[in-house]
Amino acid sequence: MPGCTEAFRARILIVDDQECNVRLLEYALRRGGYVAVASTTDPLEVCALHRQNHYDLIMLDLQMPRMNGFEVMEGLGKLDGEDSVAVLILSADPSQMVRAKEAGARDFLSKPFVLAEVLLRVRLMLEKTVPEDIEEPAPLLATDPHKLRV
Repeated sequence: MPGCTEAFRARILIVDDQECNVRLLEYALRRGGYVAVASTTDPLEVCALHRQNHYDLIMLDLQMPRMNGFEVMEGLGKLDGEDSVAVLILSADPSQMVRAKEAGARDFLSKPFVLAEVLLRVRLMLEKTVPEDIEEPAPLLATDPHKLRV
């Protein structure tokens, strides 16, 4: 499991056409300790933003004007290929959960949000996607077990 420091530095993008949802999620994530939170209300910007910033997690609304969340995920899939970004779907329509997961989303949150659940889902998703820093083990003082004395 990654250390808290790595997860809190994860790059997160919030995408929702409703400014109030964006602000609420930004507030919750920042209060939860996440320091690299970005947002947009324009789904047409997502692929370019991800290409520039290589997000660890994208929180994506499904129902948006001009481009819906499924179209955004399709565009992201063309960018990422094998190394797809973790997508957490945000939707007021729970009947879309199966379709969203089939389209590549890793998880689904229903609106209206329960902030504690938002933070829990984000943490769990980042534990799976943010690499932990691997530390070299400390050398033993004596390599021969017969020389070790207590």
